[in-house]
Amino acid sequence: MVMEEHISLTSTLTSKKNTMKIKFLKTMFLFVLTSTVLTGCVGEDDYAIPTVFDYHFSEGFSDSPIGSGSNEVPIALEGWVNYNATATRLWHARAFSNNTYAEFSSFYSATGSNDVAWLITPAIDLTTTSGEVLSFITKTRFANGYPLTAFVSTDYDGTTAGIATATWTAIPFTAPTADDVFTNSGNIDLSGVAYDSDNVRIAFKYTGSKAGVTTTLQLDNIKISKN
Repeated sequence: MVMEEHISLTSTLTSKKNTMKIKFLKTMFLFVLTSTVLTGCVGEDDYAIPTVFDYHFSEGFSDSPIGSGSNEVPIALEGWVNYNATATRLWHARAFSNNTYAEFSSFYSATGSNDVAWLITPAIDLTTTSGEVLSFITKTRFANGYPLTAFVSTDYDGTTAGIATATWTAIPFTAPTADDVFTNSGNIDLSGVAYDSDNVRIAFKYTGSKAGVTTTLQLDNIKISKN
């Protein structure tokens, strides 16, 4: 009888200890959970919130059919002008590593030919926005000279003939200093009164020749952000 009572008492104590242990673990779990929630509920000023840009214009050429090798598919996006003033080859779309971009190189042009190849955006309305900033990226391959010039215009009429008569203002930008690295142009300010127009056009002109500059130039991510 004494032995049975001892066993019963021991069993009761063990049960109480297990119950207390479970309650302790539950308490610790709730404490950690509550601490995590409270830590997550910090004020707005506790962390810097990254800037989210609203792009007024954005083109990455992802909708352009791509070619390969000697098969060049000219870029023919709605509203864009793709024109070579001195030859027949045009800016075309290529893709590498799941990224599509515009490309031109005089290396593939006919012997004795020169290239003045223009790629011009559709008309962009900047009359209803403010703080506009233009940016794009370029990459060179097999460089033997830098062939690209960028321009902005507010009086271009959208025709190939009008390229010669429009007023084009050269845009300074950061160009690549080494091959095979996409380089950001830097932020180009378009917020001035001069560009308060519904006919802002950005133009990219490749100048090269089979016997001269034949650098492969790739262009991508043309964007105008706004406030």
